[in-house]
Amino acid sequence: MEYEVWLSDQANTQGITPATPTGTHGGAIRIYEGADLDQTPPINNPLVLDVTADLFPDADVTTGAHVSRIHGVSPSPDHRHMALNFVASGHLGIVDGETKKPVCLFRTTNMTTGRQNHMSFWTPDGLHIIVANQNGRILERVDVVRNAQGAPISFTFNGTASLDLVGGAGRILGQPIGVDVDVTDNIVCEVAGVVTDGQPTTTPTGAAKQAANIRPLNAPICPIPASNNRHVFVTLGGGGMFVVDLTATPMAIVGEYDLSVVRAAGCGGVETNGFMHLNTGTSGPNISEFSIYRFTLNYPPAPAFNAPNTPAPLAVWQDKDNGKVAGVDLPAGTNRDAHGIIVVRNNQSGIGLYLHQMDRIRNNVEVFKLSPPWDNLTKRHEGTYSLTASGVCGGTPGTTKTNDPTPDLGDLTLGGVPIGNRIYVALRGPFPLTISHAADGSCPGLGIIDLSPNRRSGGLSAVMDTTVLSADGSRNLSDPHAAVVRKKTPLQPTLPCGKKGCK
Repeated sequence: MEYEVWLSDQANTQGITPATPTGTHGGAIRIYEGADLDQTPPINNPLVLDVTADLFPDADVTTGAHVSRIHGVSPSPDHRHMALNFVASGHLGIVDGETKKPVCLFRTTNMTTGRQNHMSFWTPDGLHIIVANQNGRILERVDVVRNAQGAPISFTFNGTASLDLVGGAGRILGQPIGVDVDVTDNIVCEVAGVVTDGQPTTTPTGAAKQAANIRPLNAPICPIPASNNRHVFVTLGGGGMFVVDLTATPMAIVGEYDLSVVRAAGCGGVETNGFMHLNTGTSGPNISEFSIYRFTLNYPPAPAFNAPNTPAPLAVWQDKDNGKVAGVDLPAGTNRDAHGIIVVRNNQSGIGLYLHQMDRIRNNVEVFKLSPPWDNLTKRHEGTYSLTASGVCGGTPGTTKTNDPTPDLGDLTLGGVPIGNRIYVALRGPFPLTISHAADGSCPGLGIIDLSPNRRSGGLSAVMDTTVLSADGSRNLSDPHAAVVRKKTPLQPTLPCGKKGCK
C-alpha cells in the first residue's frame, strides 16, 4: 500500500532575524514518500510545507493571530483530510491530504485561562473532530457532514457542544473563529452556535470538576475517541480523567476519575482488543512518571453517568520509580516519561499483539503483550529495547549532547515486507518548544525503528534529520513533535449516508 509520513516541526519558520533569532511564528510539515523511506538506506527528501507561507498566510488577518507551534497532525479515518493542531495559537487547520491544499482554519474559544489546541482527534466514523483546548481547559468539537460518497461537504465548529472542564461565570473572553480558506472546493467551513458561559463547576455526581487532590489542573491533553463514536477519553494535565459523551450537546461527562486513580499528564491512548489503553507521563521537571492503564469501554450515554472512579481501570504498568525526583531520589536524568503509544497488530485480523510505549527521557521503549491473563497485567511485560544502541542518533548545531534520541509521537508503517515492520517516530530537538523538562534531544528528525520479526523488540535504524537554523546559524531550532502515516489511496468510510449527507 502506498503511503506517506507527515512530520510536524514546531520550530518557527517566520520572523527569524538578528533581533528575533528564533523567529516569531510558523512551523513546518515535512511529508516523506513511503517509497523513499522503504529504500536501503532510506532517502531523506521530504516535501516541506511552511504552515504560514504555504498553508495559512492570512491567519493573522482572518483570525487575529498567525498560526504557531504545529504540535500534531491526525488523518481522517478515510485519510482524505489531515487535522493540524497549533498549540501556541490555538488554531485547528484542515488540509486536503492528496492535494496538500488548505481547506479550513478554526481558532478555539478564548478563555480567561487562555486558548490552545494541544491535540485533536477524529472519531472513527469521521463525523467529529474532538479538540483539546488545553489552556482554555475546555473540550471542543467540530462536526463533519459528508455526502453519499463519504466526502465532507462541511466542517462546523459547534460552539454549543463545547464542555467547560472547570466551569463558572466570566470564563469566556472570545468565541471560536472559522475561516473557509478555499471557497472553490465546495466544502463549507463555519462556526455554529456560541460557547455557553457559566457552565457547572461540578460533575453530574456533584463532585468538583477541578479541585486540589481531586483533579488539580483540568487542562485536556489528549482526547481519545472510542470505536463506538460516542465516548471520548480525556486525559488531564494535573491528573484524573473524564470519559465524555461526545454526541451530547453540550458534550457531557459520564465517567470521572480522580488523582488517586489516574496519575497526571497522559498523552498516549489507543483502543485495541475491546479496551482503551492510556498512559501518564512526567508532569514537571525531574519528576518520574511512567504508567499505563487499561479501561473498559462500557460507559453509559448521557444524561446517565457512573459513580466516581468506576469502573476501575487496571494498571497495566506503574513504574517502581513513579513520583521519585531525579537528582534527589534518582540519579540526574534517569527519571521517566511515558509519551505516545504504538500498537502492533496482526495484519489479517487487526487484533493487537504488542503495545510499544516510548520513554522520552530514558530513550527506550517498553513492550507489553496484549493477551490474557488480564488479572495480572504486570506479567505481560515483554521487555525493553533501547533507541541509543545503534548509535545512529548524532548531534546537531547548538546541542551539547550526542546519541540522545528523544521519541515523541509516532505511527506504524504501512509498507515493508511484511507490512508493519517498523515504527516512524518524531525525535525532539535540543531546544524544545514544549515540555522542555522532558523533551530535549540531540538529533531532531524522523526516526525509523525497525521491529524484530516477532514484533517484541526493535532498534533505531535511521534518522531523517531536520534543520531550522537560528538567525546566526549557531543553533538548530527544529523540534519535531509528531509523525503520522497517511494512506495515499483514500479509504472509503463505512457511514450511514443518504442523499442529504451522513448523520
